[in-house]
Amino acid sequence: MYGADYYPEHWDESVWENHVKMMKEIGIEWVRVGEFAWSIVEPEEGRYDFSKLEKPLKLLKDAGIKIIVGTPTAAPPMWLIKKHPHVLPVDKFGRQKGAGSRRHYCPANDVYREYSKKIVEKYAQHLSTYADMWQIDNEFGCHDTTLCYCESTRRAFIEWLKKRYVSIDELNYRWGNRFWSQTVNDWDEIVLPINTPAFENPHMMLDFFRFSTDIHIDYMNMQIEIIRKYSEKPITHNFMVDFFDLDYKKLSEHIDLVSWDNYVSTKIYDPLRQAANHDLMRSLKKKPFLVMEQQPGRVNWKTINEQYPDGYLRLWIKQAHLHGALGVLVFRFDQIQWGAEQFHGALLDYAGKKTDRCEEFAQAKRETQGVVVPQKEVAIYFSYENAWIHRINHLNRNFNYWESVMEIYKGVRRLGYNADFVFDDDEIDSYRLLIVPYAMYLPEKLIEKLETFQGDVLVTCMTSIKDEYNWMRTDFPYGLQRLLGLEIVDFAGTEKVDLNVSNLQLSGNFWCDKIKVKDAEVLGSFETGPFVGMPCVTKRGNKYYVATVADEFFYTFLLGNLLPARFVGGGVDAIQTREKLMLLNVRDHESVVWMSNKKIALGAFESWEV
Repeated sequence: MYGADYYPEHWDESVWENHVKMMKEIGIEWVRVGEFAWSIVEPEEGRYDFSKLEKPLKLLKDAGIKIIVGTPTAAPPMWLIKKHPHVLPVDKFGRQKGAGSRRHYCPANDVYREYSKKIVEKYAQHLSTYADMWQIDNEFGCHDTTLCYCESTRRAFIEWLKKRYVSIDELNYRWGNRFWSQTVNDWDEIVLPINTPAFENPHMMLDFFRFSTDIHIDYMNMQIEIIRKYSEKPITHNFMVDFFDLDYKKLSEHIDLVSWDNYVSTKIYDPLRQAANHDLMRSLKKKPFLVMEQQPGRVNWKTINEQYPDGYLRLWIKQAHLHGALGVLVFRFDQIQWGAEQFHGALLDYAGKKTDRCEEFAQAKRETQGVVVPQKEVAIYFSYENAWIHRINHLNRNFNYWESVMEIYKGVRRLGYNADFVFDDDEIDSYRLLIVPYAMYLPEKLIEKLETFQGDVLVTCMTSIKDEYNWMRTDFPYGLQRLLGLEIVDFAGTEKVDLNVSNLQLSGNFWCDKIKVKDAEVLGSFETGPFVGMPCVTKRGNKYYVATVADEFFYTFLLGNLLPARFVGGGVDAIQTREKLMLLNVRDHESVVWMSNKKIALGAFESWEV
């Protein structure tokens, strides 16, 4: 599935045929359309005109190009906002967000839901003939819009809480409302944590994140139900890079396939960060995924929007394929002279002429055939709820869950092994190594799986110290003491600490555990910090524990004892399938790796199979 995101409504009808002709020349097989066209097809309330979509979609269909139709609810039209300004979301300071951009709605607002139903029904009635796939809305939660603090949200949150807790007494207990005089006597006394002078209630905040995922799922399912009356084509929603405000695992259970928007979120392209995001997306359903938007080169939303040299689009498409993508759609087909994204790159330039990226796209398409299925090797436990727990309250507010998990992921990948992310209900017995990093809340069912798992296990600090209500446990790590042969008797936030592990000088950061060894072997100790001379790495059988937050170098060393390096050298992304080891040079110059006594030299962005 190779294509581009296309906006025919941005162009005069006279250029549509030429656009389609150029798409065929480039090799575009799929386009996504329609996700921001609400005011185009409904310029006034109740007056519909789909000609700006139906005419170009017919041209595309006649040319054999498949179509993904996006519902347009991410950008409500100005006439709707003028008539119903209360559909606008409210931020955590109690300020109503304005119109004039996108994502300016609250998914809990009943009025907005009614308008959404109407426009989605019209889309389904008019465009199901052309649709080969559907995308619901666009990038839920983007621009810090996951949490809304309006009255509609408060009322919906209360109804959600009634189902979860049944009684006010139960809620008061689970939220610890005796603290800071927060006890409520009636459901309507519950308020959202708007502009609080001090820390918010951590138990309420965890529920608020859970609710916010559920209200987006409910809003999405409302649209899916309407589309299903008219179409049986696959339905997706486009997820985002490095995004953890919503529980993507939970959302993914309600769509047919996962798609996501692959943008470079850091100043400098980090190939293993993008790889981690690909692997996370593939892991959500343990199935191939689609890149719905692929950065073409320059974007428009950074402080400094650098241009990537020739070849990088080819690399990004090849890397997505390597990690199990069904295909890639480049954002966007047509560079536009006006609008908020006027500086964003595309396959065509401002004059409507092909750029060099068109040949990169075509070359990458030729170089990537079929769908890669990575072999199961290493599993890393991941939890969106733990991402929220870390963000809500912490010993060290400099700690970042995803960034720290990625350091472990990079260590695994440097050694040449595949990494899947696994979740609470996933099967784990097929993996040779299971890593459980920084999982403050570890569900009972996962603790039970760890007890019977036969492979190697590595557990880190912070794991299993909280329960599902965000309360501290009374013994640490809860449920794992016998398995690991140790007890955590205290812990501390910290800055950098020095470690001695197998007589190698390493370092940790952010957090230290004070370990009481029972029947574990000590492999390393703290040389600085609050627990000098105490164990920092232990082993009981094939179960390991690391009592601090460590970096990629640490884990490449430690895991090298469990995962013998498949090759020596850098600059490559590697995936092992059942049949072969696939290598991709992620540098714009030659990279050299050694496998035993065999030297493999890869040119810029070149692939190799062993």
